[in-house]
Formats: sequence, C-alpha cells, structure tokens
Amino acid sequence: MKLLAASILLSFLLFSCSEKGENLSQSDLEIITIDLSKVYDGKLSEFFESEVDYIWLKDDSEEAQLGNGTDKIEFHGDKILVLDVFGCKCVKIFDHKGNYLSKIRAYGDGPGKYLDLDNFMVLNDEVLLLGLYPSKIMWFDLEGEFLREEKLPFGVKGGAFMENLNRYYFFSENFQVEDFLVRSVNSEFQDTTYFFPIVEGRYYGNYSERYNLIKNGQGLYYATPFQDTIFQLQNDEFVPKLVFDYGSYAQGLDELKRNSEELNALEQMEFINRRAKLYFVPSFWNIGESFLYARFRYEEASYSVFHDRVKNETSVLNFKIEDDLDGSGTSYFPIFRFDEEKVGSKVLGISLYEQLMEKKEEMGEEAFDVFTKGKGKKFAEVATAAKDSENPVLIIYSLKK
Repeated sequence: MKLLAASILLSFLLFSCSEKGENLSQSDLEIITIDLSKVYDGKLSEFFESEVDYIWLKDDSEEAQLGNGTDKIEFHGDKILVLDVFGCKCVKIFDHKGNYLSKIRAYGDGPGKYLDLDNFMVLNDEVLLLGLYPSKIMWFDLEGEFLREEKLPFGVKGGAFMENLNRYYFFSENFQVEDFLVRSVNSEFQDTTYFFPIVEGRYYGNYSERYNLIKNGQGLYYATPFQDTIFQLQNDEFVPKLVFDYGSYAQGLDELKRNSEELNALEQMEFINRRAKLYFVPSFWNIGESFLYARFRYEEASYSVFHDRVKNETSVLNFKIEDDLDGSGTSYFPIFRFDEEKVGSKVLGISLYEQLMEKKEEMGEEAFDVFTKGKGKKFAEVATAAKDSENPVLIIYSLKK
C-alpha cells in the first residue's frame, strides 16, 4: 500500500510538528491571529447579503415530523437533506418549498441494514450513509431506495469525494482505528493511501467530529478540535494551510492530556466548558477560497471568527450578533453549513411565531404593520404559516461576494 502521511508542520505555534512539508515556508501559510482583546459585537450585514431566505420544513404528515432532530442539514440541487440521529435514525428529504419528499432509512440487522448512523454525504444523486454500525458505507438514491454497500474493518465518521482525483477521503475517530485518522481509496475502493498517523500520547479530545473534512469547490480541508492547523489537500497530499495564533490565550494540550488521565468524564467536561482557555470547535465551521468561519471557546464564552482570506482580515466576534438585515431576531452567528456559500440557523415554527409576536409588542401596531410589509415581510409570512409547527424553519444567509 502506498503511504502518504501528512502531519502537522509548525513547531513555533501551539503544538505543531511535521513529517512532510520541509519545502513549505511561513509565507505559504495563512496565519490567523485570534486576539480576544479585539472582540466586538458584530452585525450580520458585515458578512452576508441583504436578502434573507426562509424555508419551513412542513410537518403535515407523520413522516415529515422532525422536531429537534436536525443534526445535519445539506442542500443538494432542489432538495434539502436532514439528518436525524436520535429520532428516526434516518435522513429525511424535502424540496426547497419545504414539502416532504422521501426518507432514507434501513434500520435493522443484516445486509442492507444498519443499527446506527451518524453522518451522510451526497455524491451526484446518491446519498452515502456514514458513521454506521456495523461498520460499512451504504448508498441510497434520493427516493430512499437501497443501492449497495461496502463493508469496512473500521468505523468512518466523515467523508468527501474529490471528482478531480476520483477518490474518496474518509475520516475515522482515534478510537475507531489504530493507525491513521484519514484514509483515501479510489472509486473502486482500492489503492489505499493514508494521512495523519495516530500519535501515542497526543490529546484528541471528545468532540463530535462530523465536520472534520469539508469540501468546498475543488478544495478539501481537514481540521480537528483543539488543534491550531487547518490542512488543505494539494496534489493528493494534505499540507498545512491556515494556522491559528492563539497568543497568550491558548489552552495548553498538556493540561488537557493530564485531565484525561486524572479526571472522570464529568470533571473533564466541566473543565472544557467552563475553565479551558482558547480552543477551536470544529462542529461549527465553513471554509472556501475567500473566507473562513470558525467557532472558538474561551472559558464559558463562545466566539465567532470570520477571516477574509483575500484581504487577510480577521473579525473576532462575541457569540451574539446584531440582526440588522430583516429584524427576525437572530442573535448569534449562523451555525449550520447548508452548502458552500450558504449558512444559517433553524428555529421551530412555534418559536419563530413567538419571536414575531414579541416584535409586534415591542414595535406597536402601526410600526409593526410597516415592518411586515417591508423588510420583515418574509419573516412574518413564514412565521405565521408555521405558527403551530414543531418542525424547524431554516433561516438562510448568503455569504457576501
């Protein structure tokens, strides 16, 4: 088997080291300084186009009901795929008008079945279920029909397919494999290559890692929690591309490692949620050729970092952000990555209607009437239509060009 192991390059930052990339210099890297002394209260208009879209995923049938079961939401063509890992253990599919279309579910034991799932990816018009137990990958069409499966000797948490290389890239958590975190195979599941060897004694954390691999255009990026480096696939090799400079705010990994050895699970979680210094949370991030958005935590606070890769400008924002676009009441940076250029949030229909009524009480009858006929028109229309719904309304923002 061909070995292509790319590991961390830098030693001058938090905990970077390298097995490859000797020819890379600091000028090849994008250094992003996370300076918490420059945190400010941001506005949505700084980062997103003025037009805000809404899609209510209607629950007019039992099959269409979601509640809070929206662990991942992805747009694909004219369809919206919604992952529910705790409820139906399935992927439900809606159109862009919010109408329920179909469901991908094969819960059970034996060939063509799974007992658990945690992720999915879409390739052309096929849906690949990932994070399955027993360990395998399963293909379905968009109508929910089972197509085929590939059994695996290890678990897979996330994945992507690069058409230009005709290769899959799969991520496994450190407890699922003994050798490498990322491996790649061609479309026939042959010619295996390996990346990111598991290092004995390294701290890997316990965050859900559904989004360690993100594909955007022809780019594939890899990141893990608590680390300071984002890698990009170049010429079938992962190389360091973006590096976070935490400065004096950084959380030392040695301390986290000691905690994992000396504290119980609840004590570790309490430390991470309340006392840990600055670290990267890859559950909420998105990246493209011109931007990076990422979530960070410091002690009990969350921060959003938006980096303009073209202008090399970094904005460090408080968790709450002012909605100066349509006044719907969004008070935090959107956390869902719907596609390469669209992000957003979700609000239960009944909750969105409550927000609308609060707006009415604050503004008064006359101002509210002007608002609902003007910039708040879409918000008011969808909130009113979904006022009795336990299903979510998606609030969709397009990144500024």
